[in-house]
Amino acid sequence: MAEKRDPQNTIDIEELMISELVHSEALINLLVQKGIITREELFEEIKRVDAEIAKAES
Repeated sequence: MAEKRDPQNTIDIEELMISELVHSEALINLLVQKGIITREELFEEIKRVDAEIAKAES
C-alpha cells in the first residue's frame, strides 16, 4: 500500500530546480576557480551531451 505524504514535508518542483541550479553553479565556479576546467570547456561539453541526448531520442 502506498504511503501518504505529508504536504508540509515536501518541496515543489520550482524549489527543487532552483536548488539544483545553485548547486551546479557553485560546483562550476569551484572547478573554474581551481583551473580544472574553463567555461569554454564546460559549454563544449554541454553541447556534446545535448547532441548525444538529442540523437538518442530520435
